[in-house]
Parts: sequence; C-alpha cells; structure tokens
Amino acid sequence: MTDPITSQYDPHPFDPNAQANNNAPPPDLGNTDSPDVKVAWDTRPSFNKDPQDINEPTPPGGPPPQQSSGDAQDFKVRYEEIGTQVSSMLERARGLVNQYEDLRSKVLPAEGSIFGQNSVIPGGDVNVYDSGSHTWTSHHQDTAPTAFAKPAQDFAGHMNPAQQKALQAVGSALEIIGEYIALVNHSGQVYAAADRKSKFPGPPPKIYKR
Repeated sequence: MTDPITSQYDPHPFDPNAQANNNAPPPDLGNTDSPDVKVAWDTRPSFNKDPQDINEPTPPGGPPPQQSSGDAQDFKVRYEEIGTQVSSMLERARGLVNQYEDLRSKVLPAEGSIFGQNSVIPGGDVNVYDSGSHTWTSHHQDTAPTAFAKPAQDFAGHMNPAQQKALQAVGSALEIIGEYIALVNHSGQVYAAADRKSKFPGPPPKIYKR
C-alpha cells in the first residue's frame, strides 16, 4: 500500500473510517416541482387579429389605485417594430426553454445515482448468524456498498431538493417571460384593433328645404 496523496484542491479529503456526524435532516424547501415549460406559439399572433381577453389575477391587497385622468399626449405605435421585437423575444425564449428542458431531463433522472449513492465493490462470502438455530451460515454477495455510498446518500438528501428548487426557479422565470411576451403582443393587437375602428362616422343625411 502507498501513502495517500495530499491534494492542494481538497484540504479535507473524505475519511471512510471517521465517524459520520452529519445527521441533520434535509432542509424543508417546500414545493420543489419544476414546471414542464413549452413555447405556445410557433409564430406570434398577427396584429390584424382582434385581441382576446386576458384574465389577470388581482394583485395582493386588492386592485391597484386608480390613476388621475389627464391628457395622455400624442403618441405613436410602430407596429412593425413591435412585431419584430416580439418575434425576437419569442425566438430567444424558445432557445431558453430548450436549454431548460435539456437540463431538466438530465438532472431529474440522475438524482438517484449521480453522487455515488449506489457505488459498489465486488463482494464475497458473508457469514450470517442465525439466533434461532445458533448456527452460522455463509452467504455469497456479488457486490457490496462502498464506504462512499452512505455519505453520498446523505449528501444527495440535501443536494437533490436544492437542485429541484433551482430548476423550479428557472422554470417559473421562463413562465413569467412567456406571459410578458403574450402581454406585449396583446397590446399590439389592442392598438391595431383601435386603429381599425377609429374612423369618423358617415355624414348626416342631406336636408332639403323647399
């Protein structure tokens, strides 16, 4: 046997013979279910379509205070620029969703083994004492857990919930981005619908006098 090599990157290497003193239960992080995120639109809905009602939840504490009415001043809506920006955001969101789902599909299935929880070594014959018959019986085991398996299981109990919570945070942020894109596009449809309907009424019928 050779002496262990001291690494400058790990000043406190794992000692399988030391007594484990990390028996604290995993932290309670609440709900850690990560959402299944998808991009609902292949292309943004056209501004030539009438807007659909968007049901927005009432913010905590009741509806926002009413703003005082006043002159909104003149403003212009450049539909081509809004449409270009919405399409650009939609394309970026699609890329982010693909990366998130790719990460999620790798993290969640590997939680049960990624840290070495199931690491084993070749086994051998194990003598088991039967207290009823007061005899020893030899059993052969093909594999046996390594000294790292139990610490890895304890570590996974803390790390897996943290990873799940991180995925949940990323997925929730992507959902908010999707809602923002939908609201911007909805605003363009609202202005376009107002433009289509903002026309002067026809002239009154002519009145002839004799």
